[in-house]
Amino acid sequence: MRITHRQLEAFIQFMETGTVTAAAERMFVTQPAMSKMLAGLEIDLDLTLFHREKRRLIPTDEARLLYKEVRRLFASLADVERFAEDLRTFRTGELRIITASTIGLTLVADALAEFSKENPDVDVLMDMSSNVGPDVLAANVDIGFSVTQLQHPALKIEPLLHANSVCIVSKDHRLAGRSRVGPKDFENEEFISFTRDSRMRHITDGVFEQYRVIRKMRIEVFASAEANALVSRGVGVAIVEPLGVRQRFWPDVVAIPFDPAIEFTFSAFRPRDRIASPLANRFMQMLRRQIVDMHAGTSYLPDWMEVRLPGQARIAETQNRSG
Repeated sequence: MRITHRQLEAFIQFMETGTVTAAAERMFVTQPAMSKMLAGLEIDLDLTLFHREKRRLIPTDEARLLYKEVRRLFASLADVERFAEDLRTFRTGELRIITASTIGLTLVADALAEFSKENPDVDVLMDMSSNVGPDVLAANVDIGFSVTQLQHPALKIEPLLHANSVCIVSKDHRLAGRSRVGPKDFENEEFISFTRDSRMRHITDGVFEQYRVIRKMRIEVFASAEANALVSRGVGVAIVEPLGVRQRFWPDVVAIPFDPAIEFTFSAFRPRDRIASPLANRFMQMLRRQIVDMHAGTSYLPDWMEVRLPGQARIAETQNRSG
């Protein structure tokens, strides 16, 4: 039994008009073609749908019951078509994001604000994680964002921007007025470090070991946000990524460029075996534009913040700046 969409459409038109001629006119076919489709439907379904009286078709009880079911199915198909159109035009759907707090509370949040205004009927799920790469693999999400570098064959990783680290001190700290600082300036300072198993902790410790600088190290944090919060309260100094400080969440924190440069790379993570949704692609367009605008200074870029886009040459370790 291989019934076709065209046969069912012909059946509906006949049931609603009451005659083969009127149904044929609605479907822009000849009367013989309409009669053939209705007869073929009866054969394919192995049901008696019509009594034939004086060249007229009279629907049977089975035909009336079938009509109700076919109308219900056609209404569902119309709903599917409307939903697909909404998906194509971003009028509905869901965007699922998992992100580290550093970029999630800054650039990702900025892009989501724009995205939500443009797509008021799209549901957005945004979750914070300290383990973005594995969470993208394990969870049903569209995109992840992190500063952590993770290589995995099931992940597609796209660098978004590179940003030089900054030293952060409280506004009344002795270094607050400096234009740049280096390892020697941290001798015997209360230093807030990242956790011992983190890549940035190893890089930062390596710089200070190279310059043979001794710091007081009794406080560890997982991310820059925690370091910013502590420094704003006068607890030690730290070297962090600059996005959170740029956002000015902590007005009592002063950021100072650090030499030699320690570079953070912020990346997007996507499952390699999943086709990116149009909504996810649209969000990424907005996020990239936010990043380009920041790099160009179109949006706020403080003079102490050094950023480069993927593919650009590395920022010089020392850079003369006006002011």
